[in-house]
Amino acid sequence: MKVSFLNRLLYSAHCRYFWLAVAGLMLALEIGALLFQHVWHYYPCELCIYVRVWVAAIFIVSLLALWLKRWRVGRVVSVLAGLGLSIGLSLETWSLIKVEYAIGHGSSCGFRASFPSWAPLDEWMPWMFQVQDMCQATPPVILGLSMAHCLVMVSFVLLVVFGLALYGSVKKP
Repeated sequence: MKVSFLNRLLYSAHCRYFWLAVAGLMLALEIGALLFQHVWHYYPCELCIYVRVWVAAIFIVSLLALWLKRWRVGRVVSVLAGLGLSIGLSLETWSLIKVEYAIGHGSSCGFRASFPSWAPLDEWMPWMFQVQDMCQATPPVILGLSMAHCLVMVSFVLLVVFGLALYGSVKKP
């Protein structure tokens, strides 16, 4: 019997390949951001740094989920965490879009990230989380799409996939 694509998405939280794919995507985004920063000299603004934090958090959750997926509660918690972090990523991406298109009041942007005192990521890992520029339009990435546009697509896909995985995780077998 052939399993439909929708059924695979609904029960994706059970599968280690799902979590490895999410982790791989997040790792690729982080590596891409560091490549733009350190090789092509497109320095990150405050909003870009916050995007990196959301992406890193989704990466960590996906690695933890590889172990937690064995239990139903672990799957639900992992998917909920992924969904919540994807919402945070989407909101930060919306702030980048507002800056890029000068929508409304845009978004305020400082030259220093506002990390809590208990987690000064910009001091712990300045090569990754230190603000080096003011907010402006993001650089083009592929096919004329800017980094912000690509993040919109990634955020949308993550919201849909985690939403379906949540439904499949809480649905009675």
